[in-house]
Amino acid sequence: MDQVRTIGYYPLPAFVVAQEKGLFARQQLGINFEIATFAPDHNRGMAEGRWDLSLTSPDTMIARATRDGHDFVLFLMAEKGLQVKLFGARNIKSPAELRGKLLAGDPGDSNYDLHRRKILRDYGLYETEYQVKIIGTSPFRLDALRKGEVSACMVAPPYDAQAISEGFNLLARAGDHIPDYPTAACWSRRSWAQQNRGKLFRFVQAFVEATDWLLMAQNREEALRLMQGYEGITREQAETKLARVIPKAAIDPSSIHRVVQLRIEMGLYDPPHDPIERFYDAGIWSEATSLPGPAPFGLPQTT
Repeated sequence: MDQVRTIGYYPLPAFVVAQEKGLFARQQLGINFEIATFAPDHNRGMAEGRWDLSLTSPDTMIARATRDGHDFVLFLMAEKGLQVKLFGARNIKSPAELRGKLLAGDPGDSNYDLHRRKILRDYGLYETEYQVKIIGTSPFRLDALRKGEVSACMVAPPYDAQAISEGFNLLARAGDHIPDYPTAACWSRRSWAQQNRGKLFRFVQAFVEATDWLLMAQNREEALRLMQGYEGITREQAETKLARVIPKAAIDPSSIHRVVQLRIEMGLYDPPHDPIERFYDAGIWSEATSLPGPAPFGLPQTT
């Protein structure tokens, strides 16, 4: 049994199925999964080789590749559709009221902080007009809001329901500002992938098989039960997660481009820009699925 060290902010639906239905085990893979709680630690750990695979956002990978020079590469795409929301303190009724305030963040240049930048710019607030304190993931950000340490924060499910129940104000939904955004993928150091191609091939094969199983109508009820039991979430939350699953875990260069384009718009990816193909390797996915890879996208389109 070959061991693969993985990390993610939550267990992806296909990952849960591959674990619970024995698909990884059938591929002679033992998966050690760790929940990430603090983005800078996750990022350092991936760069240092503490984990082999990250089941997190393409944006994290692209941020660290373009800003820190790490040679990360993506092998499959798992989910799309932002569910994160911007919440304000009970005395904050609109995003415009955050001018001059302190907000919770993590880690400042990727993911939810990137989405926060986009939301607030859409409301006319730029980064110089508020402060950000790096705190951690959703439960820690919500706790800081609860304690009055910050005036607003980005919160993902299921903590958004807690925020609403506790009377905090929903200021904006990221999905309304950034539609069809890819939220989860599998990626690693390119050097690890080259040295462990057999492991990665089997991981991708099991993950895609799990995705296929998830999306079969006859498996829906069992899939929802597995997700609820594994993650301790409600049926409604499981249904939301299931709706975000990407068929075949297929790599979509246009979705990766959407991430790159947003980073360019937010001033977080300076030229010269690389072709979108820098950020993914579809060879293993094609081999694992016996399907052709995507057509090349080329350089990002900027306005």
